[in-house]
Amino acid sequence: MAPSRKNPFTFLESLEQHVSEHRVSFHVPGHHNGTVTDHTLPSAFAKVMPYDLTELAHLDDLHDASGIIDQAEKALGELYESKSKWLVNGSTVGNWSMLAATVKRGERVYVQRNSHKSVWNAIEWLGLKPILLTPTIERGTGIPTVVTLETIEQAVQEFPGGRAVMLTSPTYYGDMADIRAISNYLSSLEIPLLVDEAHGAHLIHPKLLQRSAIFEGASAVVQSAHKTLPALTMGAWIHYKKDIDEIRLKHALSSFQTSSPSYLIMASLDYARSYLESLTDEAWSSIQKNHAHFVLELKRAGFTVKVGDDFTKVTVMTYPKNGLVFSEHLASIGIDIELAAVDHVLFCLPLREITKQEIEHWIKLIKKAATHVPIIDEDETIFPFPQTERVSELYTLVGNEQVQRLSFKQAIGFVSAETVIPYPPGIPWILKGERITEEKIRVLMEWISLGRKLQASKHVMIEQIDVIVEEF
Repeated sequence: MAPSRKNPFTFLESLEQHVSEHRVSFHVPGHHNGTVTDHTLPSAFAKVMPYDLTELAHLDDLHDASGIIDQAEKALGELYESKSKWLVNGSTVGNWSMLAATVKRGERVYVQRNSHKSVWNAIEWLGLKPILLTPTIERGTGIPTVVTLETIEQAVQEFPGGRAVMLTSPTYYGDMADIRAISNYLSSLEIPLLVDEAHGAHLIHPKLLQRSAIFEGASAVVQSAHKTLPALTMGAWIHYKKDIDEIRLKHALSSFQTSSPSYLIMASLDYARSYLESLTDEAWSSIQKNHAHFVLELKRAGFTVKVGDDFTKVTVMTYPKNGLVFSEHLASIGIDIELAAVDHVLFCLPLREITKQEIEHWIKLIKKAATHVPIIDEDETIFPFPQTERVSELYTLVGNEQVQRLSFKQAIGFVSAETVIPYPPGIPWILKGERITEEKIRVLMEWISLGRKLQASKHVMIEQIDVIVEEF
């Protein structure tokens, strides 16, 4: 049942009504309802600009919603059986806000090691003390998956006093943790479970084997609606339950998000929610059958395929052929993929019905691209997940440490003073405060030689890294 409306129009309808009235703009933004343009602006942008609006009285205010935005967020909350808020700065701001609402400066938080860089940035700037939770590694593929209940139990026993657990589920590859079991355990300890569910906004249907963590007992969940639903980039949302301090959460959201939210992004969020609501049981069934058919055809074409708990994520294992080169061949014939590594590529499938003709065409192109892919050279590294203890404590930097720049080989055994991130997927290979191992240096040197994109300081690209000078 939809919530009662203070406004007779939905958010999208209100924007349409506003634009149709051809109102005079004496307010920001500076394009003034799309009237400040010239002939060089592409027509698509000219059509969109009038919808790029601001916090006029009848269009509500994201940071103090009481009208059409409040109405839309309540509709979203009903869909996810929670309290829900729109985010216009992506899941990043949601991860920051969840942590700020539950963990105070200097307190411990239990964190999945293969968390997105936004989580590590938040931990650093919020002054939190992370306890690292190492995910299990999938046999055969070597891909990191999820954190188990046993790992969390060990962390709580060895490092007591943590104020929250921060997990990623589903992972980049579509693997999902046993959220129900983990949340049951943590609730008995009154420790909130926070979930970075950036890739899981679509996992909502009751008949799915595993649904969004918000249905399985998580205290708060952040989702990038733009990753798996028809929303514009940076469009995300957060869902939370009663054990989250709502005052702290709202303060964090208003602090970390822009004070000038994009009405285009918000409109797309309302549409994404509407799109998800419109999917019938028959549509869900058809979508999953189509996806399964695509996977079957990939296997029939000779590919080795991994499908996680999220049916929209399909990983093609390319070994012994080079996945990086495979992705280049795919791009050259018009197929752009989510991620490529030496031994695999990742496809994100659309949440819609896929025709038989589309699948046949895709398989034909994929087979064509694979024809010319070379065998992996003996000296090319299959990038492993960094080997660490199942549970460990990250060295917490206070800001006045003595830092020294060393060559990669000299740095082995030291604590890193900076973070190095392969992108995608945006999961740190070396964390600031983590001890540098020979394995991490070996793989990092291989990445640099292959030209893999890294988010790191310029000196890292010439095989140097800053480390902490430890006093003994």
